[in-house]
Order: sequence, then structure tokens, then C-alpha cells
Amino acid sequence: MEAMHKSGPRNRITGMVRTESICATDASPRNLVAMDAQTAPKHLPYQIDPTKNRFHYYENLWKRVGLALLRKHCDVRGKTLLDYGCGRGEALSLFSAAGMTVTGTDTDPECVRIASSSGKTVSLNPADPVGQFGPKSFDVISCFHVLEHVPSPVQTLNHLREIARDYLVLAVPNLRYLNWIFHRKFDLSFVNEGHLQGWDHLHFRNLAERHCGLEFLEWGTDATILPLLSESTQRIFGQKLIIALETGLFRKLFPYHCLSIIGLFRVKT
Repeated sequence: MEAMHKSGPRNRITGMVRTESICATDASPRNLVAMDAQTAPKHLPYQIDPTKNRFHYYENLWKRVGLALLRKHCDVRGKTLLDYGCGRGEALSLFSAAGMTVTGTDTDPECVRIASSSGKTVSLNPADPVGQFGPKSFDVISCFHVLEHVPSPVQTLNHLREIARDYLVLAVPNLRYLNWIFHRKFDLSFVNEGHLQGWDHLHFRNLAERHCGLEFLEWGTDATILPLLSESTQRIFGQKLIIALETGLFRKLFPYHCLSIIGLFRVKT
């Protein structure tokens, strides 16, 4: 990672010093693999390099998967999108290139500034996003690796449902991620301290459908990492081959053990 937050502002929801932007995507070797027991990063990196770090590549992959899911179910051209927790703005670029009218929002002023190069951005009021944007004000809401950071996912997801007219594209870290299969010690240095909760596919669908008024449509998959095999393959053969395996064969063999839970949901009528 090339740049990190130096310090976080006080969280407007909890009153605690916020160590991460609300959008914090944190797919990095330190906290997704932690093979060498490095401490997990506390902040969203303001710059990433997908050509040098496969986890940075995967940060954009789950956004591309989300867009592909949406395009399978509707013609996205001309539709409006709010990216909730827009971070550096990669999703804004992707969805805009697909023909959507995009808006990004984040609690971090630096993320709002950086993402503005990819589309319209506004500072988020997380206490009342419905009041800020209005009910049913966007056709689609995207929310990538955000819900694990918020104090109340039920409240946040219900707010997003109220803002959306049609679809929500959601992604969170997958608790069935296979790297933990050989772990016998549960050291907090392996965990991003901003992660307040987590899910597998069943429990995430339970959250969305039974508690937040959403209808599940389809899952997407990004990359499956196999313990030991993935890391040894990268060391011997390099990043290009391991990305091909983790997004190809490994993902086909273990689709629900990917890095992310990626789901397309529709607002119930």
C-alpha cells in the first residue's frame, strides 16, 4: 500500500475516533492473508496498485462482479446509482462507463475529494442518509465492503432500501474465507479492527431478506484463495498465474469460499 490515513476524525455515529473511512475496503495481504502475522491495517489506502498487489486487483474485481450481476438483471443505461461508501471512486468509474449516472458518498473528506475525479461526490451524513438523499431517489444503490464497519447493519441497510427504487448491489467480507481453515490461534492482529460484524452467505441473506425488506436475486463470486497453495504458487510463478487460478479454477471449485459475499437484491414491493 502506498498511502494510508494518518489519523481518523471522530466518528459521527459512535463518538469514537474513527480509524477507517466508512467505505474501508481492506483487501491486502496484511489482513486477508496474514501469512506472516503482520498487523492488519487500520485505514483505507488512498492509493492502490493492482499491477503489483493481487489484493488490490481484487478490490476492483468485486466491484466489476457487482456490475456484471446488475447487468444480468436490467439494462443499466440511463439508470442512477448511489455508491454508498465510495472510497477512491473505482465503482463510480465502472458504473459510469456502463452508462449509469453516478453519485458517490463517503464520510471521509479525502475520499470524497479523490473520488470526485470519477463522478459526482458528496459528503455523507451517516446519521440520516434518507433525509440527505430522499426516499427512492436512486435506481440502484451499491455498497461494497461497508456494512461490516457500521454499528448497525440493519439500520444502515434499511436506510439504503428506502433510498433505492429498484436494486441494491452489496458486498461484504466472507467469513467462510478458506485461509482460516488451518488457524488454531485467534490473534486480533489478523483482524481489521474496524470490522464490527461478519457473515456467511446464509446469514447475510437472512439479514437482507428478513430484516431489511429486500428480495435476493443472485450471488456473485470474486476470488478463492487456497491456504498454502496460493502463497507458494505466487512465490514460484508470480502474480499473473495466481490471479488466474484464484479467479478461475479455485473459484469454480469453491465458489462460496471467495473473499467476498457479493449479492444482488431487489427492493420488495
